Amino acid sequence: MDGYPNSPYPGPPGEPPAGGHPTPRGLSVFGFPLRVDPFFFVTAWLIGGRQEPQWMIVWVVLVIVGVLAHELGHAFAGRRLGLQPWIRLMAFGGVTGWLRPRPLTHWQQIGISAAGPAVGIAIGGTTLLAILGGVFASAPPEVTRIATSVVWINLGWGLLNLLPILPLDGGHITSSLAEMAAGRRGRIAANAFSVVLTVAIGLWALLAGDWWILILCAVFTFANIQALRGELATG
Repeated sequence: MDGYPNSPYPGPPGEPPAGGHPTPRGLSVFGFPLRVDPFFFVTAWLIGGRQEPQWMIVWVVLVIVGVLAHELGHAFAGRRLGLQPWIRLMAFGGVTGWLRPRPLTHWQQIGISAAGPAVGIAIGGTTLLAILGGVFASAPPEVTRIATSVVWINLGWGLLNLLPILPLDGGHITSSLAEMAAGRRGRIAANAFSVVLTVAIGLWALLAGDWWILILCAVFTFANIQALRGELATG
């Protein structure tokens, strides 16, 4: 997930989150200011399910590395365009924004959006090929377990983010394409489609008893309804 100059997520477009500068002083990665919210660790722990305490620590570390790698994909893509990215890891994922936002073309936004999932898919896909190729055949069970988790976290998170739902990366790509085709009406259509899709997935999650997906759909539905109200109010 990302913050773009023309995006309503997760706050003022492309600006640091509420509370001033997006990071504690001195905390950065590859020169990008980094903030990690405490609830990020809680969410990562809960998503891991009921597993051994020692393994849960490994799982949380893998989640941190995986989500951070995804956001670094966005950040490096933004840096290549002359932007000054910041990264924030929070509940349900991460967000990348710009310290000094400026207008981007639709194709530049699409490139930045695609960069995050591309990193995760590359990491997870490469690890999956290694598993299928027998690279870990003689490795200890713990190593194989870590490799399997790397696949689920990176490949899974990358593919999930390609869903055409705002504020996921796939939603930003869909919104940019729709706006190129139909202007403001395309952007409104992207928000409306996100609402329809999240409600449909949420109903499935309710029937399946998948509460995490249900909560995520509820958050996304609310965000897109608010965005729709904002667009219609300014129309």
